[in-house]
Amino acid sequence: MYGGKRRALLAVAWVTLTGCGAAAPQPDWTTVRDTLPSGTVRVTNVPLAEVSPTWTLVEELRVGTVEGAGPDAFAYLKGLVVLEDGRFAVLDSQAQELRVFGPDGAHVATHGRKGQGPGEFVDANGLMLGPRGHLWVPDARNGRMSVFDPEDGFVESFPFGDANFNSLWNGAIVAGSRMYRPSRRGNRRLLRVYDLTMTQVDSLPMPGDGPEDEEFDPESQPGAFYQEMGGGYMAYSIPFYPGEVSYLDSRGAVWSTRPGDPEYRIKRWQPGGDTTLVVETRRPPVPVPAVERDSVIDLMRQMLSNMGVGEWDWSRVPGIRPAVEDIFETAEGNLWIRTPSSGDGVLFDVYSRDVTYLGTASVSPGLNLFDRVTPVVRDDLVWLIVTDELDVPYVVRARIAPTG
Repeated sequence: MYGGKRRALLAVAWVTLTGCGAAAPQPDWTTVRDTLPSGTVRVTNVPLAEVSPTWTLVEELRVGTVEGAGPDAFAYLKGLVVLEDGRFAVLDSQAQELRVFGPDGAHVATHGRKGQGPGEFVDANGLMLGPRGHLWVPDARNGRMSVFDPEDGFVESFPFGDANFNSLWNGAIVAGSRMYRPSRRGNRRLLRVYDLTMTQVDSLPMPGDGPEDEEFDPESQPGAFYQEMGGGYMAYSIPFYPGEVSYLDSRGAVWSTRPGDPEYRIKRWQPGGDTTLVVETRRPPVPVPAVERDSVIDLMRQMLSNMGVGEWDWSRVPGIRPAVEDIFETAEGNLWIRTPSSGDGVLFDVYSRDVTYLGTASVSPGLNLFDRVTPVVRDDLVWLIVTDELDVPYVVRARIAPTG
């Protein structure tokens, strides 16, 4: 068993995280590591009752506009990647265009449009950075995966008959040589593995499902209200319910929370294998303000009244927020965990590859994070999508600066 504070490591980690060489703050977190009988390593972090942010994300570049029809007039973004030289690309799903911008925010190129020809899209819904700096765009409704050079445009495409349509792509390129895509077969969750010609080479089971022959019962889903409607039914997601949060990292491991678990608890497992790591952080729970919870319930009550149906069991609406809201990895291999703030901002706990706690980054309340597209972190810079009071999207590049 290992316990204690990692002060020397933290000073080194600050250089790795931000590239500025400043000395690290000294957060008074206690980290205990032990090994469970199964061989799984468990890391338990015990912070102070009040966790102060270590870093703040300070905006230094914003790309986007409310007016006009230029390439920086974004409608609905479903992808964001950053190249090694600081250029970035976004996928605007409404225009079905892939747009590339320079490190200074200047427009470099636009690729694609609506259509079925080479390099065109029907329903592109994601964006990945692949080998040789190419941009990979899934378009299942067009039956293919298209590859683009950031400047020169369309390179090639591969047939991709994925019938598991999603509003947002949830696959990942792993180790520069495989494509992983969560999917379903009947009532079973699978991880489909493709080579980079989009030829399926494997199908791996995902843990946590019931028996393969178990039928889906919509009436007993813990995260949804069930309502019969004539000859069918409606399933309405329960607000603040802690659904599963998962992330495929660059080495092919899956990090995930357990559905229904509001605690700050994450496991790492290898597809087709066992859980190798469990990370628990004992942050104090963040309550849902009573006025916010009551307001959400009132809206649902009004919806039910309009449909002419009775009340639901409002005690199923949680009074605390899920402790884990997002998981992602930086270019350097650090792990960022989004966790709720008791104020108006957004917090990310930052861990090294071996899940040593490095610090906490805060997003100021002035940056309204669009949380459907994961931020990108390289060295001491973060690219993220934010929206204004009119829900107009922008791409912001922020610098990670010491708080205070």
